[in-house]
Amino acid sequence: MRLVPNDQLASVTDYRGAVPDAAFDLTGRRAVVTGASTGIGAAIAVRLADAGADVVAVSRSGRVPEAEGSIRPLVADLSDPDGVDALIPAAVAELGGLDILVNNAGRADWLPLSDLDREHFDGLIGLNLWAPLRLCQLAHRHLAAGGDSAVVMGGSGDAVRPSAAGAVYGASKAGLGAVTVALAKEWQADGIRVTQVDPGIVDTPMAAAIIRGLSEAGASVNIADRAGKPDEIAALVHYLVAPAGRFANGASFRLDGGALALGPFDVIER
Repeated sequence: MRLVPNDQLASVTDYRGAVPDAAFDLTGRRAVVTGASTGIGAAIAVRLADAGADVVAVSRSGRVPEAEGSIRPLVADLSDPDGVDALIPAAVAELGGLDILVNNAGRADWLPLSDLDREHFDGLIGLNLWAPLRLCQLAHRHLAAGGDSAVVMGGSGDAVRPSAAGAVYGASKAGLGAVTVALAKEWQADGIRVTQVDPGIVDTPMAAAIIRGLSEAGASVNIADRAGKPDEIAALVHYLVAPAGRFANGASFRLDGGALALGPFDVIER
């Protein structure tokens, strides 16, 4: 995989302010973004805040990305059930309500079946599937109070095409896709839309080692022949939670540079 230098790619933030359409305005909206200290979560928090939302950025570190808009830190460990249960009440107390929930926090973990034990299984399923499900459960009445709310699940391309040794990780993300569809149907009468974003390989600290290995091997993993950028994922999330995305519901949106479309005999010209 050839990684195009970032200075040769236009950043989504380069176009900030270029679309003054009310369909993308989030002024007055209250949002919670989990896993928001770095990578995709940080980009989402910044994007929503810069669009006018009042954002609570949840992470274990309490780090808050820089933004022109309002971002407040909230420390929570979503691998701890008590941390999950405390998150929504704390965020609502801070924001005064809730209109947008982005369940981005998760862990990518690959382990051969021969090495799998119950502790590893429970930890990965707990963080990647139970935590967002429980947060939705706790957030429902607050989201329903506004009558025009949105939930976005942070999925993965592995939900559709799991990697080797990724049985549990793939299952956790596929399960999240099922939750997305079920909640979209269950909550439509409450004015709550539920969607999922399934990124491919994105240039984040979590994926750094994978990207380095692919680059050294000269492998092409998508048609774009590069890793995605966090800003590109954040732009899609912005659309899904904004008025512009009101027709999107109960669906998973794959944003992987064409990874799933790449066949075994396809050669990407460089």
